[in-house]
Amino acid sequence: MWPALMQVSGRMATFPGEGSSDYSLPREVKFQDMTDAPTTREEKFFALVYPALVEHGYTAYRGQQRLVADTGMNKSTASRLINREGIPHVQFFASLANVLRLDLLDLLEAAEILPPGYRQSQQTLSETKQSQVGSGSITPEEAADQLGFEGLDRFMFLAMVDKLKNPQAEDEDANPGGTAAQM
Repeated sequence: MWPALMQVSGRMATFPGEGSSDYSLPREVKFQDMTDAPTTREEKFFALVYPALVEHGYTAYRGQQRLVADTGMNKSTASRLINREGIPHVQFFASLANVLRLDLLDLLEAAEILPPGYRQSQQTLSETKQSQVGSGSITPEEAADQLGFEGLDRFMFLAMVDKLKNPQAEDEDANPGGTAAQM
């Protein structure tokens, strides 16, 4: 008679007291219908990136070396990317998007760094910017008033705004004679 079996953390074993047997079982579950399969962020990312890697020759002979040179990734990161074993660190996304001619926001959304629909939410915000952000521009003095700056803080704020609006003015004040006077 077969002993009763129970599943323990992906392995099958007999109940205690009847000896112990350990039968390793694969942890993989194959889905027959793709509608049943969860779409992981890795799957989304590689569905976008891998065809571009192939198209631009990064999966061909010496492609990994080119990918390392073109993106600044190290060899192991490039290898994991080409073999679809891992998403690179976000610091490489801009260079990766550039060499693969992909949209950076698409990469960030596929890797779930940005939420799905981020682009649409930003377009909606920019289309209704005036109604959501404010109603027109204000003067630096009005900004200082709204921020509650008084005295020295107000003076410093207005001076900084003036400097930012007219960066050449300070250079001219520091050198009243101009270039000809220096020679």
